Amino acid sequence: MVASFPSERKHMKRKFIRDQTAEGYIDVAITMLILFTLMASIMALFPIFTAQQSLNQTAKYMARTVELYGKADDGTLQSVTENGEFIVPDTVEIETQWYDASEKTIQLKTQFTITVKKTVPIVILRPALGEPLTINVNITASARGISEVYFKK
Repeated sequence: MVASFPSERKHMKRKFIRDQTAEGYIDVAITMLILFTLMASIMALFPIFTAQQSLNQTAKYMARTVELYGKADDGTLQSVTENGEFIVPDTVEIETQWYDASEKTIQLKTQFTITVKKTVPIVILRPALGEPLTINVNITASARGISEVYFKK
């Protein structure tokens, strides 16, 4: 076991303070720059994740509405997004075997799939003069259901 004397400790401490060349400060600055860039990226991509969750809920609620009414016409689908609780999709596609294609009715126990699509703009750069640089991201959500309405001929 080596014992160090107080005078040696003072000498080592002074030498350490004199030899410090700000490398630690540069490392901290680079780390902070990387951290801020990462946080800015996450904040820029956050709207995609929230829009995807909202679109999933919209698709599920539309599927449930079609199950209850047995109809997939424009009025029925728009009733889902009328009150503002759900996101309004750009397109709505329904895959099924129609009972009456002109009225868009679905017979009892007939399966269907609703696919909704939405384009979400992500702003990459906002210059002081000019248009912002954006990337449009297409997101989709789908939900399945089975009609609960019986139509008589």
